[in-house]
Amino acid sequence: MLEKMLFPTDLSESNLKILEQHIDDLKKAGVEEVGILYVINLSKLSDVSGGINIDNYIEEKTKKAEEGVEETERFMKSKGLTVNTIRPFPAGDPVAEILSYSKDYDFIAMNSRGASTFKKILLGSVSEGVLRASKKPVYVFKFGSEVANPTDNLFDKILVPFDFSEHAKMALDYAVYVAKKVGSEVHLLHVIEPECDGDLDKLAEDISKEGLKVSAHVQSGVPHKVILRKQEELGATTIFMGSRGVGVVRSLLLGSTSDSVIRRSRVPVFVFKSPEVEG
Repeated sequence: MLEKMLFPTDLSESNLKILEQHIDDLKKAGVEEVGILYVINLSKLSDVSGGINIDNYIEEKTKKAEEGVEETERFMKSKGLTVNTIRPFPAGDPVAEILSYSKDYDFIAMNSRGASTFKKILLGSVSEGVLRASKKPVYVFKFGSEVANPTDNLFDKILVPFDFSEHAKMALDYAVYVAKKVGSEVHLLHVIEPECDGDLDKLAEDISKEGLKVSAHVQSGVPHKVILRKQEELGATTIFMGSRGVGVVRSLLLGSTSDSVIRRSRVPVFVFKSPEVEG
């Protein structure tokens, strides 16, 4: 279910920290193969005036990136993972290339700029683009002064905002899958809204029969604020949620709730994405 991970990298320090801090936990959760994708970004050249030799530019970027990519490969292999580096490095629009290569993987793991005030407004053009258009789940990791310190186990406590939509159910399936692998606590959170019919206690009881520690929380309020507050209260180490969020109103990026949670969360957020599933 989460055996093959696509890891787009710009070789930045924050990007590589995903591996340093979380690869062992991701491996325990089922990751066996990692695809390393470095894209030579040609989209930014559209603003460059004057004659630039594209072939020379690609050659120069390839040489500079190769050492960092090789180091990343060695690190992955030292963890016992199968590594598939996309070579030659594709050149073009990073979002388009990531989406193209993601077809062969179970999910995408990528970083954004952190949880700074500016970051709450803008995830970063590549992260925004991938989240908006991906047909595969996207696991968003953030680094910065306002981001929660990494724990010994990324999956100690999984918070699952749940609105009984199909997207939420699929996100919960992933959370249960991981919890079974590593023995996580699962916390279901439902924010009371009109026109929502479902029994969260019954759902928690059914999941607990699979040998998991499951808690149900029902609260009222603004969905994304309740989710973020509950993450802090529980000390949840990650959030699994559907792309439509808790509610069906969409923004330019995702559902209004999932959008706000991703932008403001201090812990990694796993987002289920599938245009075939209607909430």
